[in-house]
Amino acid sequence: MAPSKRILCVGLCNLDIIQVCDAFPEEDSDQRSLQSRWQRGGNASNNCTVLALLGADAELLATFADSDHFRFAAERDLERRGIATGNCVRHEGCEIPLSTVWLSAATGSRTIVHSNPNLPELTVGNFGGCDLGLYSWVHFEGRRTASEISKMIASIKEWNDRSEEEKKIVISVDLEKPRDSNLLLVPNVDIIFLGKDFARFRGFNSALEAVYGFRKEFPGSYTIICPWGSSGIAALDANGQYLSCGVYPPETVRDTLGAGDTFCAGCIFQLNRGSSLQAALEFGSKLAGAKIGDFGFDHLGGKIPALLEGCSK
Repeated sequence: MAPSKRILCVGLCNLDIIQVCDAFPEEDSDQRSLQSRWQRGGNASNNCTVLALLGADAELLATFADSDHFRFAAERDLERRGIATGNCVRHEGCEIPLSTVWLSAATGSRTIVHSNPNLPELTVGNFGGCDLGLYSWVHFEGRRTASEISKMIASIKEWNDRSEEEKKIVISVDLEKPRDSNLLLVPNVDIIFLGKDFARFRGFNSALEAVYGFRKEFPGSYTIICPWGSSGIAALDANGQYLSCGVYPPETVRDTLGAGDTFCAGCIFQLNRGSSLQAALEFGSKLAGAKIGDFGFDHLGGKIPALLEGCSK
């Protein structure tokens, strides 16, 4: 697998309007925020931001709203970061997906209210426009249109089945939201990022329980990675070997928005370079710890060289 090939992230791109408050606001109250900002968001979109900061050739596949707000807040930011968007689908007359986010300065927690009135989701037909020969890795964000995403995954599996080993594409999926349709995305993938919320929805109470329990329910030769907040990360590789990793929190937690996306991107980046699973878990955890120590993502740029230097294969 050639690390110089592109990493494609498939999912949502939206606008985050973020208010940093002393504490989460009480209902029917009136208070000033400490600061506010607009920021491009969405899981797949955030994955691309982190991958680009790491120096990867990243591409986003998402649907775009044809609005001034979206072009200003999202498309221009993607362009300045060098994230490819040539296969994205633009829809006229649609409102921008919007997330209103409250960040608590007291705890670093984030509370999100999401709105997506009429922007269509991606279809397998949209995915068909991608030249699979460009990619070494395709990462999918588990969304409500799981049936369409499963068809995208199946098309990559067909590509892999008829391709030489060095041209095969690694397929990963992020199962985060608590909904049964996520299970449609399990077949044919190489790596599953099993989110804490989805794991709890499936009845698991720890990362260790989740990786073993999920593999028992859905046998296969895939790697499963389950981050569980401050409790750390558990994983089973494709051969059933158990691995674990701790967390690396900063002295002060300022912004947890996008921490999970940062962890996923860090793991993908290292695995795509040929690192071991253990090294990838450690790097992803350290990267996520660095991310939550300040607001947004750009501060990671100054920390990445040291993190990469300290990462062994």
